[in-house]
Amino acid sequence: MKMYENDVLLFTGDSITEGNRARIMDCNDVLGHGYQTIISSRLALENAAVRPKFINKGHSGFSMAQLDEIWQENVLDHHPTRISLLAGVNDGYFGFQEGLTPAQIADRYAQALQSALRKTFDALGAIPFVLLEPFYFPLDKTDLTYRYTPHPECEPPFGRPDAQESLACTAHRSESMPLIREAAKRLADENGCIFVPLHEPFLKAMQHTRREYFIWDGTHPTIAGHALIAREWLNSIQ
Repeated sequence: MKMYENDVLLFTGDSITEGNRARIMDCNDVLGHGYQTIISSRLALENAAVRPKFINKGHSGFSMAQLDEIWQENVLDHHPTRISLLAGVNDGYFGFQEGLTPAQIADRYAQALQSALRKTFDALGAIPFVLLEPFYFPLDKTDLTYRYTPHPECEPPFGRPDAQESLACTAHRSESMPLIREAAKRLADENGCIFVPLHEPFLKAMQHTRREYFIWDGTHPTIAGHALIAREWLNSIQ
C-alpha cells in the first residue's frame, strides 16, 4: 500500500489489537505484538522514504460502546489519516452478563459503531477507514493445555481465559456473533469503509488443523492467527 508524507495509520479495538502495547515511548513494544505490528512493519519498510507513522490505541476488554465513549481522546485527538478498527468480540460476553438477547447485543454494537464512524467523518473528513470483521471460535475445553498452539509450553503455566466460561455464556456468544458480523458488514458498506472478512478465512485455515493453532482461547489469535489477519487486511486494502 502506498502511503504519503504525514500519513498516520491508527489501529484501535480490544485486546486482539492492544497486544500488550507499551504505555511509554519504547519503540520495541509501543505497537504491541500482533497483526497491527505485522502490517505496520511491512508498510513502514515499503514507505520508508516518506516516513509514515503508526499508532496502536487498542484497549483490552473493551466493547464497541466503551471504545465509542473514548473515541475523541483515543482516536480523533491523534489526527490519523487512516483508521483500522477491530472490535465486537467482547460485546457478546458483556451482553450475556447483562441479560441482553443476541439481537439487543448486535443492536448496541451497531449503534456504537455508527456513532464512532459519524464522529470520525465529521471531524476528519472522508479518510480511509478499515473495519475488520469480528470473530469468535469457541474451543473444546476437555484439553486446556497449549499443546495444539504454535508455542511450546516452555514457560510457567498461564490459565486459558475461557476455562471458567460457562456453557451458557459460550452458547450465547456464539449466537450473538453472526449478528454482530452482519452489522459490521452492513455499516461498512453504508459508510464506505474497507471491510476485511475474517470469519471465513479463519474457518478455511482451520480445516486441516486444530482451531487452537490459530485461536488459542476462542478469542485471541496465535502468531498464525495474527499473520492471517495481517494477510487479509493487506489484501483487502490493495
